[in-house]
Amino acid sequence: MIWYWISHSKVAEIEFQMFYSLLLPVTSYLAGKSLFNSKWHGLMLAAAVTMMPFVSMISGIGYTSAGLFVLMLLTIYGVCQGRWWTWITFGLAITTKPFALALLPILWIKRSTGGSLIKRNRYILLGLLIPAAYVIIQYIQAGHVTVGVHPELNEATVWQGPVKILLNLAYALQILFSVHNYHYPNPGGTGHENLIHTTPVLIFLGLFALFSYKKYFDDKKLPIALLIGVLICFGLNAIVATMNEYYMQAGVLLLIIASLNALKKHPIWIPIALATLHFQWFYFYLAFSERLMLTEMFFGAVVVVDLLFLGWALVCWRDIEK
Repeated sequence: MIWYWISHSKVAEIEFQMFYSLLLPVTSYLAGKSLFNSKWHGLMLAAAVTMMPFVSMISGIGYTSAGLFVLMLLTIYGVCQGRWWTWITFGLAITTKPFALALLPILWIKRSTGGSLIKRNRYILLGLLIPAAYVIIQYIQAGHVTVGVHPELNEATVWQGPVKILLNLAYALQILFSVHNYHYPNPGGTGHENLIHTTPVLIFLGLFALFSYKKYFDDKKLPIALLIGVLICFGLNAIVATMNEYYMQAGVLLLIIASLNALKKHPIWIPIALATLHFQWFYFYLAFSERLMLTEMFFGAVVVVDLLFLGWALVCWRDIEK
């Protein structure tokens, strides 16, 4: 809205989401570095997020995935660094998509330990005030709460029955480990973008690291927080509307973060993860090449990441062999 007041552009929302997409590598690096106190983790997270066109490039049609990721990443960075504005990015992330509630466990374990109960949990309490105010204002204005861009859904109709919830959960389990899928909870929703928005390799490594947390995490609270966050995201998605890859992105981000320590211990997985991340770009091109008028420059980010990987491999190959 602020950008619209400044620019008066008819596509202000799209322009702002495209600006968010430019911030993804930097915010990913800051979040990874601050969470693990390691530049390596920051660079790996930045590379993984950069290779997610369904987060960055989808901003060209106004999807809010880039904004969601930037706000979530800034929240992780902010709480690790003790920044006062963390509650703002957390609240805006939830307002963008409520699945950002997946960050609650990380905010809980990273909160300050001194002061009163309210002071220790100020990021959470103040952050929740933002979506609460949004819901109250919308209810006063419209008499109900519209869910996202779906006018047919409101606070009463968004909830699903037990059969649909089971279908959603089964679909989530299937899609986490597949490059592409048939969307059986809603067959009409099957399309080129019907795939998890990262590589299943990172999903597998993330879950493996979480279940073997004693081997991969020094901070034993972090893997528990990440796993609970994933369950919050996927569980919330299962009970509201249809399981959707875009709604699963918050949980996917946490699984990618969880995979970083496994990649650090087993770097031979890095080229495999990178190679399978390329499928995202092929499917995105098939889905949106005409709509977004994509050219060969669309693959520019892929080339940059590939070249950086080759440089890293040449320098560190002896360590990989060990």
